[in-house]
Amino acid sequence: MIQALHNQLVTAIERPRAQSSTSSGDFEDLFEDAAQSAKTDTSSPASSMATSTPASTASSTTAAATTSTTLGEPDVQAWLTSYYTELAATNPTISAQEANIPFQPTSGDATNYPAGSVYGPDQVFTQALYNQNAGEFATETGQDPNNFMSQLPGVPSAAAQQNWDWDLAINNAQRLANGQAIDTAAYWSDPGSINYDGVTYTAQQLGYAGPGQSSGPEPIYISQSDQVQGTNEYTVPGYSGTVTGIQPNCYYTLQELQQAGLPSGQPDAQYNPGSWSTTTASTASTASTTPTAPATLPSRISTS
Repeated sequence: MIQALHNQLVTAIERPRAQSSTSSGDFEDLFEDAAQSAKTDTSSPASSMATSTPASTASSTTAAATTSTTLGEPDVQAWLTSYYTELAATNPTISAQEANIPFQPTSGDATNYPAGSVYGPDQVFTQALYNQNAGEFATETGQDPNNFMSQLPGVPSAAAQQNWDWDLAINNAQRLANGQAIDTAAYWSDPGSINYDGVTYTAQQLGYAGPGQSSGPEPIYISQSDQVQGTNEYTVPGYSGTVTGIQPNCYYTLQELQQAGLPSGQPDAQYNPGSWSTTTASTASTASTTPTAPATLPSRISTS
């Protein structure tokens, strides 16, 4: 069961993710040391190709009741239930009951997320998956699962949130500029619009669907290794059938692949990033007529 969990996890998640907190070399070898995405917040050189207009700089001259949506809480168990139900529909070695495997340590305070770590809202769900793998590995090898897990991450600092949002927004602007499907992972907050290489993309085009909300299933990456030898056809990970007329090493939506020949009507095998709950509040406010940039705006972003 561990190997099955490992296989479906590393193939489903396209961005590098954080690993469990074990120091065991054997465990790291087995699970390929996935500690990549919870990085330390550092400033990067300004991009000559992109400028950003954060949502908080928008101006208004009227006083009105506004409805604001703020981040709530992540329902990890509900997401795991949905995740394993989806996997079980396409993989006979996976049971939907595996959603009930413990996903956080029962004791201890080990964490992969020190102050300043940069990660997205979906990291809490992904860490839960790694914790399940780690806990099962520890149990099967006669060790304490608590020593192999990390506490689930909470909400990072404002600066780390902006760093994540900028990285995701510019990555999606680059994908759009190259005609590829965007990363649908959630933003912490509205990234505003981005002018990339002379083209302005709105927050919605960049995948913003609300604080902590994924904009849909992740696109499917077709690599050169998916080509059927001796043909111009490519297999699609998680699906039956092949596609033609596409460029390898690119991201595609399921709809695009169906247009390229993938049979429709198959069970969903895409990775669906998690979304947090949200709360709404209506307040009366007077917006300033002078745009004001956030005090902690990353140095690499310039406002337009």
